[in-house]
Amino acid sequence: MIIFFPTRLSPTGGSSSFARKFAAGLKALSHSVAFERPQKYDLLLTNASCPLQHLLHAKARRVPIIHRLDGVYYPQSVADKQWRLHNFPLWLTRRLADHIIYQSGYSRHCAETFLGHIRTPYTLIYNGVDTGQFKPDGPAEPLRSNGNRHVFITVSRFRRPDQIDPLIDAFNVYRNRYHADCKLVIIGNFEGTVADRPQQLSQPRIIEFRGIVPNNKLPAYLRAADAFLFTHLNPPCPNNVIEALACGLPVCGVADGAMPELVSSGNSGELLPVQGNGFFSPRQLDPAAIAVTMHKIMQNRLHYSQAARQSALDRFTLDHMINQYLTVLTRLTPNL
Repeated sequence: MIIFFPTRLSPTGGSSSFARKFAAGLKALSHSVAFERPQKYDLLLTNASCPLQHLLHAKARRVPIIHRLDGVYYPQSVADKQWRLHNFPLWLTRRLADHIIYQSGYSRHCAETFLGHIRTPYTLIYNGVDTGQFKPDGPAEPLRSNGNRHVFITVSRFRRPDQIDPLIDAFNVYRNRYHADCKLVIIGNFEGTVADRPQQLSQPRIIEFRGIVPNNKLPAYLRAADAFLFTHLNPPCPNNVIEALACGLPVCGVADGAMPELVSSGNSGELLPVQGNGFFSPRQLDPAAIAVTMHKIMQNRLHYSQAARQSALDRFTLDHMINQYLTVLTRLTPNL
């Protein structure tokens, strides 16, 4: 089977990471994935949006189209007032697809809310990670100067204040109230309205901005930390959270988006309840309340760590994800 998956690969980013893992997983099962359009292909798999010429090319040749959809745009997203315009390519791709793969139940809810209800068949498939690479055991970065230091970490592409400011505030509360000897390690690039945060907020040996770290080197950072912090608004299925779980890293986050589907409060992490959906008005987070959940995790970290790792093994392995995709692919190509 030849799958055409139009993707512009970059060194980092969830879409590129998925594309590489997906291609490698299918290659191991004697299928091939092409990122540039080949002369002949059996399926078109597309991310959130797809160039119109590829959609029309597949339709003209009666090639099945699978739409892999994570999130959509809404007034409080990065699209701001242009959210309807940004949603149009997603709306069009979804309407032309023969099957939709939602990355979470929350992803489907958002699509139905902002792209409209459709009756196209769909499957829910969570992202998967290589639990042989992302695991608690292995080389670790020297992030702590002594065994008593608490180390928190976050990884993302930071574009909005809600993705970073509450973390900094909560960390400072934790440091002042619960454990003075601690560090926050922040990995990723900063863009847009938060581009200046590394220069503004960096504190040597306390709040460290490490920039972009290649995905194959990320496990060494994750397994060196105590807990993963994450306050993104309405995440559809954050791969970085699943990678943290696989490394046995408890997740301290917010109970919105797909987070309640990924993280079990009291087991693999702690999620702070929030009011409203954050679609139309800003969401306010209490840094002190986040600090309380950080403290709760650190009081019983071994339990949380073991549950986090087991959750990844039970639900988010790469093999499980690939097999789910393959089930959908073969169902749409019964004659191959």
